[in-house]
Amino acid sequence: MGSDGMSRHYARGNAVVDGDRGWFVGQFVAEEHGLRRRDDVELKWQRHPRGEVRAGSWVSYRTATTIPILLEGEILIRIRTGEGIDEVHLRKAGDYVILPPAIFHTWEALTDCVVLTVRSPSVADDVIRSSEP
Repeated sequence: MGSDGMSRHYARGNAVVDGDRGWFVGQFVAEEHGLRRRDDVELKWQRHPRGEVRAGSWVSYRTATTIPILLEGEILIRIRTGEGIDEVHLRKAGDYVILPPAIFHTWEALTDCVVLTVRSPSVADDVIRSSEP
């Protein structure tokens, strides 16, 4: 195995060290990182300080489903629906919400927290941004 944690059969590493803005697996990872470069899934491990809000306001994805999973702390996910805005509080470790394509959402860290986000598939330029709630 090389010093980068790769063999031709598997990869290992550290999500905190390997992450770029928290993202450590996906189509945006350079080819030389081997198995971390994927087009079927994206993974993000992120610490958010209390009061941090999603940069760029509201987002949706054309084809990808996003699943934030709370590991520690508390985070508020706001979801735009046809009837208004729903608020989903992720309060205990393991709480998650599944956000399918075309659902606008944003978030706010209510305490210092750690979130693992899974997005599938990993598609370049899939994001749609909106400044309106």
